[in-house]
Amino acid sequence: MRWLIGLSVVVALGCGKRGHEGEPPPPSTPRVISLTPSATEVMAALGATSMLVGVDEYSEYPPEVKQLPKVGSFLTPNLEAIVRLGPTLVIVDDIHASSAGALHDAGVVTVECAMHALPDVKAALASVGAKIGKTAEAEAVAAQIDKAMADAVARRPAKRPRVLAIIDREAGGLGNLVAAGTGSYVDELLALVGGENVLAGAGVRYPKLSMEEVLRAQPEVILDLSYAARGGHGLEPWAHVDVPAVKAHHVVAMSESFLIAPSPRVGAALEAIARAIVPASP
Repeated sequence: MRWLIGLSVVVALGCGKRGHEGEPPPPSTPRVISLTPSATEVMAALGATSMLVGVDEYSEYPPEVKQLPKVGSFLTPNLEAIVRLGPTLVIVDDIHASSAGALHDAGVVTVECAMHALPDVKAALASVGAKIGKTAEAEAVAAQIDKAMADAVARRPAKRPRVLAIIDREAGGLGNLVAAGTGSYVDELLALVGGENVLAGAGVRYPKLSMEEVLRAQPEVILDLSYAARGGHGLEPWAHVDVPAVKAHHVVAMSESFLIAPSPRVGAALEAIARAIVPASP
């Protein structure tokens, strides 16, 4: 259930033309391909969007990457398209083991940067930054993330609302519910801003839920991040569910891309979650 997102980097050294005798060759500019929206966002956070020569089909931030060649989806990267673009650097997720092996056989160096949770974001920034000469930028972004997290903790409400965060469901109904469980990115954001995840005891990051489990959980806030929640009537299926969140009109649709998958835009994600769990004015 991870629309969610990952990273890999390949670096080819010494591919620039040699200058005059005795002079070092001019530095080559990395040609980077990212295979997930999270990887693309890491490049953007490092100020390195111009190094991207290809992205996965779901990368949409920053807006300029929409014009780049697409190299397949998260689950099915197009290896021929990747090699054809001549990357010196490819960012893969841990789900891309098979593709990474094939790229290695084709002479393309890869670095795996799994993106599941907040620590992975900072690790990816450091890893990618080191590969493309952006170490200082990576450290600066990591410091901004640390500050955003500390600020969110300092502003936690005295009373922690019980929150159910829905990640996916069927269009027009509440079947096939998938929620944010323990250790997921949204679960971490909730904890930082002072929300109590009603699925804190779940043994998996993204558990499937029945309606009976939703009723037992009795959430005070429902955050619906599913694609089905978007649009003018997206929240109507919740209208007759007998839980405090529905009675208090505290069901919130959220579609920001920095919530759907781990992103360096942690500050914006924390602010959005914090606003969403505040009780609505009577």
